[in-house]
Amino acid sequence: MAAPLKDQISVELVESLASSIKLVHTAFDTTSFVDQVSSGLDALEMKDRINLIADTLAGNLPPDYITALAIVVEVAKAETNAWAGWPLCSFVERHGTNDPEPSLGAMPTLTKLWSCEFAIRPFLDQHLDLTLAHLQRWVHDDDEAVRRLPSEGTRPLLPWGPRVHKLTESPQIGVDLVSDLRHDPSEVVRRSVANHLNDIAKFQPDLVVEVLNSWTTEPDPVDDRMVRHALRTLVKQGNPGALALLGFTTDPKISIGHFTCAPTHIDIGSPIELSASLTSTSAQHQKLVVDFVVHHLTASGSVSSKVFKWTTVDLAPGSTVELTKRRMIKQASTRRYHPGVHNVDLQIAGHRVATSHFELNLATDHGEPG
Repeated sequence: MAAPLKDQISVELVESLASSIKLVHTAFDTTSFVDQVSSGLDALEMKDRINLIADTLAGNLPPDYITALAIVVEVAKAETNAWAGWPLCSFVERHGTNDPEPSLGAMPTLTKLWSCEFAIRPFLDQHLDLTLAHLQRWVHDDDEAVRRLPSEGTRPLLPWGPRVHKLTESPQIGVDLVSDLRHDPSEVVRRSVANHLNDIAKFQPDLVVEVLNSWTTEPDPVDDRMVRHALRTLVKQGNPGALALLGFTTDPKISIGHFTCAPTHIDIGSPIELSASLTSTSAQHQKLVVDFVVHHLTASGSVSSKVFKWTTVDLAPGSTVELTKRRMIKQASTRRYHPGVHNVDLQIAGHRVATSHFELNLATDHGEPG
């Protein structure tokens, strides 16, 4: 298995960061800083490691925040290791909210090294109007990392980011920002716009469909890839508006010849193969979204269901298509498997139309590649 991401936040990184700070602030005690951080680093998970470095940094820089911030910004300008940028951003996140104007002014520099998407959250929460004024300027910046920050930093459901209730209560705040980025020349920025809209789709789907309908029918329509990525959750849910916007059939007319999962008994680290036969019963051409749903058993004995993409199918009237899909069943950092019978559904246009299953044994893990 790959090394955990938290291992990137290592004693070696702390030593390297200390050396970079010393070049900017010659009075910095690198030995003390490294010793303070190193003594507790290994026992912590990723975000706690970042916070430890940021807080220890605050305790070892000049006590005046503005002076310390200027040092942090100069370090970020010279630093080449992006991972070293995360605790610099966290320093501002955790110690700068009482000085919002200079803290926000530092973010365009910091975010070029490591995204300030987490660092900006408390400023959105505590200083919304001021923060939005900065964000509205950043959408026109020459640097794509700075332009990405208004979209990524205001995502309502940003992974690992603390919730900002104003963004979920009023998602139009984010929509207004990302609207100015919908034609951005950077794929990275447009993908962030899509992720932002996908977040909103989880609690206000109609708003996202309405926005994308508008963006796809204007004289200069938005990028198709961005639209598909923004609608991915709604497509898996079978949302009629999202399916129609992408040209998919919303009310499929098909018969299922078979849907199987083989083998029916597997060890962890082994693959399953899904097989399905679909026949059109419609007099019209159908464009179908085909997914599958695995109902994972949890440690408590309940079920956690997850929809996985399978394929899309162009099905002529009366025609039949045979589909197969292989998926590795193995432990991962994002999901832990538990023994027992796991049901698997065939889903078409959001409708679950057939069911199969496999029984999982955890005795061994073959460790095969996925």
